[in-house]
Amino acid sequence: MDLTWIEVGVIAQPALSNLQIPSIVEETFMTAQVKDIFNDLSYYSLFDVAEKARWLMRDIDWEHIDKSVVTPELIEMVKIITFGELTTYSATRSFMTMFEDDIDFTQWLAVWLYEETKHPHALTKWLAMNGEKLSGKYLMDGRTITPMTKSKTEMLTFNVISEIVAGNMYLATADTVTEPVLKDIASKLAKDEMRHSVGFENYTRKTIAESADPDYEKGIVLRSAWVFLQGEQFINHPVFETVRNLDSILGEAVIKKIRKQIVSRIGKLAGVEIAEPEQIYSVYTKFKADYRAKHKTKISTADMMANAPEA
Repeated sequence: MDLTWIEVGVIAQPALSNLQIPSIVEETFMTAQVKDIFNDLSYYSLFDVAEKARWLMRDIDWEHIDKSVVTPELIEMVKIITFGELTTYSATRSFMTMFEDDIDFTQWLAVWLYEETKHPHALTKWLAMNGEKLSGKYLMDGRTITPMTKSKTEMLTFNVISEIVAGNMYLATADTVTEPVLKDIASKLAKDEMRHSVGFENYTRKTIAESADPDYEKGIVLRSAWVFLQGEQFINHPVFETVRNLDSILGEAVIKKIRKQIVSRIGKLAGVEIAEPEQIYSVYTKFKADYRAKHKTKISTADMMANAPEA
């Protein structure tokens, strides 16, 4: 299988002093197009949606945890989920570095960071109220992430997918557990994750639209989804590592549901139809072939015009 079609180059960035920043920012494509930040940027509308949907820690009925149904197995499961939620800090740092010139996305990231940090907070509090202590080492180990891609589109696509997976994981948790407070927490977190997937999808679309070659970026979207979904397993990613450890909750039906949702959302992002998850590779390879043919035709036409005799 060809994994080399999309190669992302690294553009060296000069060190910026405080005095240089304004002139450099003015030169970026996105900033130059924004004339009215309130109406031109997605952040403000997404912020309003978040404000209406946001839950507060005090909304959880902490005093009514049913400890009669809290088992060692349930404690271990919640620890696994909590651990998988701890990468938000490191991921945000990577996003802020990669998208430092994106005045829209980097504002929304602040909302995402705040809301996502509440997830391990709520789970850690539930564990603490059930006598389970988590160490500083546990927290720092949970923040560890593998090196991320240098492609903005790929990084955003991965997060669309991971939020879909996390949302379904919490829905399955809410459906499975009988402890009422944990069930409520999982339901709240599921809604957050699904809403965040929409936010990341929005910025993936914008990144594609503002790129020099949107079709090329759509190819990256498809390739990213294929890499995630090849076979019956998922690649190494914090959310997917968590899923692997939750076989008691995420059965075959839930995994199939997740895969189906992913290809539906990714297909819309790339402007293609993917009827079934198993078709992702064939759709990707066809898109790649069509892109190459179209690109070759453009080059050939340009060569013909360049070599045409003067009138």
